[in-house]
Amino acid sequence: MVRFGPAGNDIKFYADGNQSSVDAPRWLAGMGLNAYEISFGRGIRMTDKTAQVIGAQAATHGVKISVHAPYYINLANTENLEKNYHYIKRSLELLAIMGGNRLVVHTGCQMQMTREVALANCRQSLQIVLQRLKDDGFNDYWLCLETMGKYTQIGNLDEICDLCALDPQHLMPTVDLGHMNCLAQGNMNLEHVFKQLEKFPQVHFHVSFIEYGIKGEIRHLTLADKQYGFDLEVVMQLLHKRPGDDVVISESDSIMAQDSVKLRDFYLQQN
Repeated sequence: MVRFGPAGNDIKFYADGNQSSVDAPRWLAGMGLNAYEISFGRGIRMTDKTAQVIGAQAATHGVKISVHAPYYINLANTENLEKNYHYIKRSLELLAIMGGNRLVVHTGCQMQMTREVALANCRQSLQIVLQRLKDDGFNDYWLCLETMGKYTQIGNLDEICDLCALDPQHLMPTVDLGHMNCLAQGNMNLEHVFKQLEKFPQVHFHVSFIEYGIKGEIRHLTLADKQYGFDLEVVMQLLHKRPGDDVVISESDSIMAQDSVKLRDFYLQQN
């Protein structure tokens, strides 16, 4: 079953009188959605108690929780490996309490390094993180390494697929089609993308239209903003050919749940 849902809370969520993410699973289920991504992007502030409440609500309403780890994780910076590991570990702890097992992670960026050195550092850091997670008793989890939208970031599709091959039991791609379209300057080859994903029985998808410039990603838009879009009909046709355990998260600006409904309906229309 392919699941659909938003990253974060839609403006309609608040307009409908909701005030806290603990109400999100019920609200999303009422819209016919069954996935929800919670962002720790700017910091991990959630308590265990809140995670327990969200997890209980998610289980009641059949909503699968995923979490986005802090944006400032950079596995290419080996000097910050201890901090990076703490962010990943704590995110996984809260994710497990909420009953989820997919943690979206930004791999890193070049800074002043060559791309080859930065990528080698990411590979080395990731292997250390995986071993430490094993030593600390983590087993039922996925680190979902995300394809990125700026040229200075580590995370084109080839790089992400190669890194995920380090541990197929705990690493899977987060394929952000909007990011990839930025890197391709609007010329993303969707058939080629999905061909590369055939080796992965499960993939975590982010789908949004994103404005881009010569350096890549600028800002997230909505599905109504066609100028920087790509062919969603082709996306959904290709998604139908996959095994079926994928999650599709909308990262549209402000109306991410409403656009999730559009994505779900578009998927069902291709059946």
